[in-house]
Amino acid sequence: MIFSYASIEAIGTQLPAKRHERFAQQWLAANGNLEKAMGAMKDQLENSQEIDPGHGFDDILDELERLGLIRRENGQILATLRGKRFARDSIFETVFAGFPQKLSPTVSVPTGHRKERLPSTRAWRHGDDPREIDWGASLRNATLRGATAKQIREFDLESWETESPGDGATALLIDISHSMILYGEDRITPAKMVAIGLAEFLRRSHPLDTLDVIAFGNEAWRIPIDSIVELEAGPFQTNTAEGLRLAREILRTRRGSNKRILVITDGKPTCISDKGRLYRNANSLDPRIVQRTLAEGRLCAREGCRISTFMIARDPELVEFVETFTREVRGRAFHTGLDRLGEVVLRDWLAVCGRSRQIPS
Repeated sequence: MIFSYASIEAIGTQLPAKRHERFAQQWLAANGNLEKAMGAMKDQLENSQEIDPGHGFDDILDELERLGLIRRENGQILATLRGKRFARDSIFETVFAGFPQKLSPTVSVPTGHRKERLPSTRAWRHGDDPREIDWGASLRNATLRGATAKQIREFDLESWETESPGDGATALLIDISHSMILYGEDRITPAKMVAIGLAEFLRRSHPLDTLDVIAFGNEAWRIPIDSIVELEAGPFQTNTAEGLRLAREILRTRRGSNKRILVITDGKPTCISDKGRLYRNANSLDPRIVQRTLAEGRLCAREGCRISTFMIARDPELVEFVETFTREVRGRAFHTGLDRLGEVVLRDWLAVCGRSRQIPS
């Protein structure tokens, strides 16, 4: 079954009002290049006349540095760990801003599951276990702003990251073919925002679940969560079959009993890997490519993976393929604009996993 949602402006153009939040979207659109992101942010603010009279962009950089989001060193602008965490949180809030129910950051782990402490830390949030506070890092944050141990505030606190055995397992496939940035429309940035937002949602609300992000163009490969921001579309074809094959292999190693494959794409499959070589045909729905892709989808379904496809374009051949694919794998498919992509992905994830009741009101 294919669902339809209205398409309006790309989510990347709907920036938050606060200047120090705006840099998160620009940083993502610049594929992690903070110098480029700050240049774009400067142009945008100056063109919109949002910089107050008597102040310059350097004053905004001073504010970002005072907040600990960036640091300037030898004439370069560098991201801090706090800045990266802030960007992740900001993207999460932006992606799921339209969701009608409040997404609680409180982490609830079923009793009986042991959590293991990781070497990394993050900003403390309400609901975190106070026993996981890293007091050394918290004191360091207070010292950096000139405070003493007695003056530690909530925003100084750091918590140790933890991990638990998996409960559910999701593979998110992102199309990075050339059409994702073709004709001046940036489709890759909203897709990356969904990946980061979904990863943050699972970390906050379902820490027993795993998420693997896979990029697919001519080939397919796994993207570490921390590297999603650097993902770029390129001069690639669309090897959907290879993405599905890799997702199936990864999910086979996951212990989660509820396995999902989510595919974000804007084009029909145009190539397959064949005996170490790339067979391609971008002109039409090639039967050889279609059959290989359907075969991979059926293998995924046979191994218990539920597949949902999110079409962010209305190419007739894409729609034709996805309708056939969805019937073959007994999956779900959605027509969705970039503005609601995050909400639609999350709604589908919750509906299929049967977890709508777990979103706090």
